[in-house]
Amino acid sequence: MKQLILLFTILFSTALFAQTPTVSTIQPASGPSSGGTEVTILGTNLLTKVQCIVPCPALVTFGNITVPVKSETDTRLIVDTPPHAPGLVDVSVTVAAEQPVKITNGFMFTSDHDDTYEQVLLPVYLDGTINGAFGSVWKTDFWLRNDSDEAIQLAPWPCPPDLVCPPVYPLTKFLSSGESIHNLDPFFKAPNGNPSRLLYVSKPGVSMNLRFADISRSTLNAGTDLPLVRENAMRTGATQLFNVPMTSGFRVLLRVYEMAYTSAGFTVRLYDQSNLTASASPVHVLTLNATTSQTNDFRTEAAYTEFDITGLMALEKVWPAAVRIEITPDRPGSRYWAFASITNNATQLVTLSTPQ
Repeated sequence: MKQLILLFTILFSTALFAQTPTVSTIQPASGPSSGGTEVTILGTNLLTKVQCIVPCPALVTFGNITVPVKSETDTRLIVDTPPHAPGLVDVSVTVAAEQPVKITNGFMFTSDHDDTYEQVLLPVYLDGTINGAFGSVWKTDFWLRNDSDEAIQLAPWPCPPDLVCPPVYPLTKFLSSGESIHNLDPFFKAPNGNPSRLLYVSKPGVSMNLRFADISRSTLNAGTDLPLVRENAMRTGATQLFNVPMTSGFRVLLRVYEMAYTSAGFTVRLYDQSNLTASASPVHVLTLNATTSQTNDFRTEAAYTEFDITGLMALEKVWPAAVRIEITPDRPGSRYWAFASITNNATQLVTLSTPQ
């Protein structure tokens, strides 16, 4: 009997040892941050050896984003990469009932549109002026200066109306060292309520400033500087906006921008700002979907959605004086930005609550 138990122990230990997955190669080892690269992972023992009540295929994680396996054998897994911010990431392969296999710096996400350009979000950019509440008239001013020693390219750029341009997309604008521009040449598009503008800059060493101002009250204030969001500052997880007022003296507009997808959902939770406990329950939950009709690589706008937070006060409930807003993307691989613009009804002065 002891011999039989020992034999079973040896066989069981050998089986466990044989089941340990290994990874030898990731092909290719790089791809664009927009995702969609088909990657083959070669190794051994990549199929699960346990009986699962429901299907339990292997999972592959790039950075902190897990994707399903398209095809699997004991020596090969095939997956599509998710959208991800540019940079080196670890790759983990998880087979059911086994410890994950981690490949440090196993995959490089290159910048969309190859490594030539960095994507920059201008969250509110107006080609002219727009009328607002209480007689306000809003406009933006954008300044960009090339501080590098070499010429840079800005893309996409419209063809000047008096020229015939080559059939190449995107058209670009060259900016020599030390040269500045004030505002961007407009692209014609039908009004769609999307205030964003995407700009692609070929090199670092660029200074930029974007200001949003009510020109009808220019003697009272000079406007509000808006964040210019570079690729490495775009968010992938939950974002917190703190101390957003919920009183009748302010108008609060939540703006959400998505850069990786043309359509992406978000869950928004509002918490009483005065309740600092980790177990606090939200006072309100809503869902938003950011969209754009543009599908080309060099989009001129982000996918966008907005929500009138102050409008929630019409609901029959007791609201706190201020809330913390938590925005969570629903799609793995989302790269987004969000902020709340807070306008004083008396002065039209705008302040921002941005991600912290």
